[in-house]
Amino acid sequence: MNWFQNLSVRLKILSVAGLGIVLFVVYAAYSFYIAETNIDHLKRIESQDFPVLELVNANNVDFIAISESFIAAITQADPDLLQEAQSRAAEFEQRLADIRRTDPSLSGSVEDLRRSFSAYIGEATTLARSLINSDAAADDLYQRISHVRGLQDAYETHQKAFEKQRYEAFRDTLNASRSDNLSTQKIGLFLGLVAFTLLALIALRVTRAITLPLEGAVNAADNIANGKWDTKIEKGGRDETGHLLHAIRKMRDSLIKRHTEDRRQETIKNHLAELNNRMRGEMSFEQLGNNMLSFLVPVLEAQVGAFYSFDPATEQLTLSSSYAMQRRKHLANTFRLGESLVGQCALERKSILLEQVPEDYISIASGTGTGQARNVMVMPVVHDDEIKGVLEIGAFREFSDEDLTFLEQCVSVIAVSVHSVQSRMRLAQMLEQTQEQAEALERQKEEMAQVNEDLEEQAMELSASESRLQQQQEELKAINEELESQTQALRASEESLQAQQEELRVTNEELEAQARLLTEQKTEMAQKNDELELLRHELEDKIRELEMSSKYKSEFLSTMSHELRTPLNSILILSNALGQNKKGNLDDKQVEHAQVIHSAGSDLLSLINDILDISKIEEGKMDVIIDDLSAQEIGEHFRRNFAHVAESRNLDFHVNLGDNLPDYFYTDRQRLEQIIKNLLSNALKFTEQGSVTLTIARPEEGETLPSRHLLPEKTIKFAVTDTGAGIPAEKQKLIFEAFQQADGTTSRKYGGTGLGLTISRELARLLGGEISLYSDGEGTGSTFMLYLPEGSAESMDATPGDVSGEADIGSNAEAHTAALTPNESGRDDFVVREKTVLIVEDDIEFANVLLELAADYGLEGHICSDGEAGLEYASHYRPSAIILDIGLPGIDGWEVMEKLKADPRTKDIPVHFLSGRDERKKALELGAIDFLTKPAKQDDILSAFAKIEGAIETNVRRLLVVEDSEIQHESIRELFDQKGVEITAATSGEEALKALRETVFDCMILDLTLPDMSGFELLETLHASESYDSVPVVIYTGKDMTREEEAKLRKYADRIILKTERSHERLLNEASLFLHWLESTLPANRRPGNDAIEHRDDIFEGKQLLLVDDDMRNIYALSAQLEELGFDITIANNGREALDVLEANPQMDIVLMDIMMPEMDGYEAMSLIREQSRFQKLPILALTAKAMKDDRAKCIQAGANDYCSKPIDMAKLTSLLRVWLHK
Repeated sequence: MNWFQNLSVRLKILSVAGLGIVLFVVYAAYSFYIAETNIDHLKRIESQDFPVLELVNANNVDFIAISESFIAAITQADPDLLQEAQSRAAEFEQRLADIRRTDPSLSGSVEDLRRSFSAYIGEATTLARSLINSDAAADDLYQRISHVRGLQDAYETHQKAFEKQRYEAFRDTLNASRSDNLSTQKIGLFLGLVAFTLLALIALRVTRAITLPLEGAVNAADNIANGKWDTKIEKGGRDETGHLLHAIRKMRDSLIKRHTEDRRQETIKNHLAELNNRMRGEMSFEQLGNNMLSFLVPVLEAQVGAFYSFDPATEQLTLSSSYAMQRRKHLANTFRLGESLVGQCALERKSILLEQVPEDYISIASGTGTGQARNVMVMPVVHDDEIKGVLEIGAFREFSDEDLTFLEQCVSVIAVSVHSVQSRMRLAQMLEQTQEQAEALERQKEEMAQVNEDLEEQAMELSASESRLQQQQEELKAINEELESQTQALRASEESLQAQQEELRVTNEELEAQARLLTEQKTEMAQKNDELELLRHELEDKIRELEMSSKYKSEFLSTMSHELRTPLNSILILSNALGQNKKGNLDDKQVEHAQVIHSAGSDLLSLINDILDISKIEEGKMDVIIDDLSAQEIGEHFRRNFAHVAESRNLDFHVNLGDNLPDYFYTDRQRLEQIIKNLLSNALKFTEQGSVTLTIARPEEGETLPSRHLLPEKTIKFAVTDTGAGIPAEKQKLIFEAFQQADGTTSRKYGGTGLGLTISRELARLLGGEISLYSDGEGTGSTFMLYLPEGSAESMDATPGDVSGEADIGSNAEAHTAALTPNESGRDDFVVREKTVLIVEDDIEFANVLLELAADYGLEGHICSDGEAGLEYASHYRPSAIILDIGLPGIDGWEVMEKLKADPRTKDIPVHFLSGRDERKKALELGAIDFLTKPAKQDDILSAFAKIEGAIETNVRRLLVVEDSEIQHESIRELFDQKGVEITAATSGEEALKALRETVFDCMILDLTLPDMSGFELLETLHASESYDSVPVVIYTGKDMTREEEAKLRKYADRIILKTERSHERLLNEASLFLHWLESTLPANRRPGNDAIEHRDDIFEGKQLLLVDDDMRNIYALSAQLEELGFDITIANNGREALDVLEANPQMDIVLMDIMMPEMDGYEAMSLIREQSRFQKLPILALTAKAMKDDRAKCIQAGANDYCSKPIDMAKLTSLLRVWLHK
């Protein structure tokens, strides 16, 4: 069977299929023959037997009627009856003829019947006519009648025989057909068994011939995947499986080669990175060369090295650094181009490799002996086609091709560093020369000024001399007698004058020389300035390159964010759906696996967000929202959030506050919490025993601050101290770099990306502060200190809100909803909790039991382990009900109850006590709905939850409507009628302020046009005064607002809705979110009827949704979730297909639009959709994985109504769909 084994898999399968086809054809041919036979039998029955039997039966019936007609005609002697009998007899004979035509083989039998019938008819007719004509004799009448009856009996006998014959022939035909069918079934069954057996044997043989080599291939592939490179791979046949085994063998060899190459490349990259790190910073040529050689020589397993720097001015190479090299007198340290191998290498700019050099060529010595390097590599260092130096390395061993390649890569890095050092030194030298020239010029100016003063004095003296000379001449004229005696003095005076003139000429020549020198210096200065200008242009080019690099990095991060978030979106959505196990068809292990996948995806999303945070900080796109913060509140916040984490790790956690802290300091709360959370998380992670302490205080007296901009008296210090692993001194700067840790080895004990401290440092600088570190080394613990300026209250108002990215209230929506401003997005005051219960219980296990039971009742549960945390949660979130234990750490349950009832925001929340002591009477007196004693039975707990649910259903929410129109008041009142909402109406701003001072409201609907003040003034009054509790505000107005007015409103209002013909539905939807109300939570007697506004949970049923995305994973994940909500989904893979779908089906209810798609992206598609007037009001939600700044603004500007970033949060997306789907 080797020939069969060597057949291809296709031929093996085709052979089995061919055999099956042959057997099928044989069986089909036999079945066709039998079917044709049966068809002939059926045709005979249809065309002959059935018609003959029908005619026979008709004749039987008709013969009775004929005989009766003849009998009547004979007995009554009626000619009419005779005529009727004869007519029927003619029809009878006609049917006999029809039988003969139908089946010619019956002609004889039919002829016998016809003769017998004719004899009977003839005799009966003769007798009847005789009686009618009265010709018959009475004596033979009886005899003739008897004869007629005898003929009738004879015919009936023949008729019955004929009929019996026909029925027997019919049964024979049926039996023959049945016999043929039975034989066909038996033969078919036999052939089927034979074919099945034969095919099974051949298929088994083919399967084994295919699967056995495939199993070997799979095992080999698994072993290779597990790193077992020495796996034995059997040689297969010449079919596809043999080819597969051969391919796996080649793949294994290729993987081994690639793995080796990857490790080599990784080693080279690590060495290049280390070399680059060693050559960073400001250093001299000697330091640069020493750092370079101290790294390269050991890495290359060499023993000696030297670096020669090139001076362009002298065109000489000078030894600047060396490694383990002995200086010898006969060897020079300076070389010209082309002189020695060093100069020749620089001249040709080519590497020179010497192998097996003479023994006395290079001497390598140590304390124990000497040796000779037999191999030398001389390599030029070139940057931008300019020689920068020459590198010479000697080794005992031969240099491999990998060594040469590595050296070439290193030389390019060295060239850049050498060029940077030369540029820096040249720039410093030029600056120094410029300063010296400026000083020399200043000195020359001073000297020239002094010379000018001397010349002026000499000129004045000369003028005085001339005056004296004139006086002397006059005296000579006056005194002629004294002329001769004074001639000698006059000559001497003239000689003195000539000497002074000569001195003046010499002085002028010196001034001209100095002027020429000054001009030359100015020219030289201009040349220096030109060189400085060239350097400035080079710096500008470098800056532009850096800006372009930053732009490319941002685009890369944006694109990678999209590419990572797109599959991550499907992973999170589907794993979350599997983890919820709504259909209950997964076991616990499968649910756990789905939850692990979802958790891993969330961790990956967190890492992506960290990288994007770094990018935003580096580009200056991170916003800062200033809040007024209290040190006590911040300390208590971190104590609550990290005490249980420390306790789970058996660590002590302390929060210490200084004595001279201000009541408030001003900074961004979100960024501050992000920094301190990271520092505390690191401290807890790296501390195995001992404690972690958070200290908030002023800097100590004499403490050196890390930034000169920080003033000790205006600085707050946050110190996180731990007793953990500590940080070595050489690693204390490195850990603040991105992707770096104190232990960065592959065997490190602690995980993490190394981004946390980098982000924290940049955020601290963004807030105007700095982070510093103190640690004595490994095993001594560490202290991270965050220094922040105290700030001022004015900085809160000075911080601009990021409103530029928001779109105007336009025609894209019938009732536009303004998105929250950034400082509101993270606010916890008004997080919607539809049916929630707060469990205040210090027994975590029992609290988790209550949490599960609450979920069974459809209640969202939250656990607080102490009274303080419970009060804070109740004040911020206002849950639907509270389960309160009495014995709590800190303040007990009684004090918690008193504070809940004293706070207007929480006094209406139903409270159910739960305690080990029976104090039911006191609990009810304080206002509890019931009391349950521990240990409680499950039935009692379920009864308690039933009471809590009843209390929730009867809870009333308060709504304040500030509107000057009575008609609008009534309209809104009708809108919220039967919704369990207590409505208070105010027609002016003063009435609204009075109502807010007296009552706590869950939501306020505000019109901007009021008689006594504008809505803007009312909101500013509420925001500026602490006399009013915070209340969610929904702006409901018909006023056309400018961009500035809309931006101003977003600082105070939570939603903005324009009055339109359908805006009442949006108003009901938005206000219900802040009233913590949904129709599904109301009791049956207070739910709206069928004609009311449709139920939230049913709003998606039958809605047409267009999903536009180019990624099939996202389409699958989103469509699976959206179909469960009831949507009728249509898919488009890009913007152009979306336009075609909308053109064909303009009745779409909503569109989910991805942004990054081929052919036509989401921006262009939304713009083209909005250009069509019929789609102006079509809701469009933008979906994108690009998480960079201004994405939302771009989407809104392109025509989107709202925005949702990937990975998609299905709860958020569902909420957005509910907001925009109201028809």
